[in-house]
Amino acid sequence: MDHFSMWEATAGERKKRPTLVDEKHCDVVIIGGGFSGLSTSYHLQKMGHKTIVLEKNTVGYGASGRNGGELLTGYHGTMEAFAQKKGFETAKLMWELSLDSIDLVESISKENGIACDLVRQGDIRPAYKVSHLDRFKRDQEYLAEKLNFHEISIIDQSEMKTELNTDFYHGARINERGAHFHPLKFALGLADAVEDLGGVIYENSEAMSIQKGASNKVIVTASRGRVIADEVVIVTNAYAGNLSKTLKKSVIPVDSIMIATESLTQELIQDLIPKNRAVSDSKNLLYYFRRTADNRMAFGGSGRAFSKRAQKLLFDRLREGMITVFPQLKDVRVEYRWGGKVGFTQDFLPYIGQLEDGTHFAFGYCGKGAAMAVMAGKVLAETISHPERVNNPLKKEKLRPIPFHSQHAKGVGLMKFYMAFQDKYGK
Repeated sequence: MDHFSMWEATAGERKKRPTLVDEKHCDVVIIGGGFSGLSTSYHLQKMGHKTIVLEKNTVGYGASGRNGGELLTGYHGTMEAFAQKKGFETAKLMWELSLDSIDLVESISKENGIACDLVRQGDIRPAYKVSHLDRFKRDQEYLAEKLNFHEISIIDQSEMKTELNTDFYHGARINERGAHFHPLKFALGLADAVEDLGGVIYENSEAMSIQKGASNKVIVTASRGRVIADEVVIVTNAYAGNLSKTLKKSVIPVDSIMIATESLTQELIQDLIPKNRAVSDSKNLLYYFRRTADNRMAFGGSGRAFSKRAQKLLFDRLREGMITVFPQLKDVRVEYRWGGKVGFTQDFLPYIGQLEDGTHFAFGYCGKGAAMAVMAGKVLAETISHPERVNNPLKKEKLRPIPFHSQHAKGVGLMKFYMAFQDKYGK
């Protein structure tokens, strides 16, 4: 579902990058030119390593250039639940890593002059049901008491108009640390920063195979050339091909779709989201939305279709959802419709680690990867350069194939049906 995205239309002129030809050598070859791959290269170059990035299409082609552009803290699940499952110290490190990930995007942008429309006004999670407010309050109390985090507040429905001009929700959780940005502008700016540091990026250069060569070197072969390196990193996330069956069978691609309106008046967009926060609601099949720098409403949801007619229906339903939340937009034109794949893991957590053959990987951001994918690249770079110094709470020691992975499309369909049922009838 590759419609022309609003981000692509508003990112400005792209630099044309070469295709890999002949044989090249480097310290680390990175497969995937999205946030994780570019961040890995950026941080390795700063540490003095020579890197080459191979991108099958163009920089930011996958989720990195199509996502909602929301920089959010946390993961799928509460930190209290993670503490019970993984231990308090690990949960604490996970939480700190998620906070640091947004700081990292901001610092990279400032350090390299990346004009990516970064707005750090916090994020808001509206409560689809009254019962969801109780969950928000419990999570707020745990974060304050156990993790000394006091930047979350809870508002009820009577206060909602100060945050969102809608009657659709019953209150909200506000986190002052959240942000939003233009994801493709950031990806393109990060690619420029990589090249400024001496890194090399090849576009339209799909990695076809990985082999071990002499002196334990890694040989990555593309259609018109190959790269010989000491280390290899695969960060293709939901766009994993057949390069590594282990990685492919450990991630489930889930389709997500977005629409963007025409540019609205300053008065209207200010009225809808007064404080310009990133928004993602508490439904299982959630809506996520925010203002853009040129005063559009960018509105996203879940969807998968196998025909043009079904795609049109999905986008029409998403527009109906937007109007349900904001009836003020019923006469506003939708100018852009696009979609892409989000990578999910079996336990809904990002995985960062290394295969038995030495391949480094990071994937599975589960729809919360705009900041975490950048952080994952830094963690990978530090692991490669100084493994003894890294304390990675998201480290995955051994990947196990997801059961019935070949039937994942049917499984995702059933899961979404169940989630929609829960949204309608559950507590």
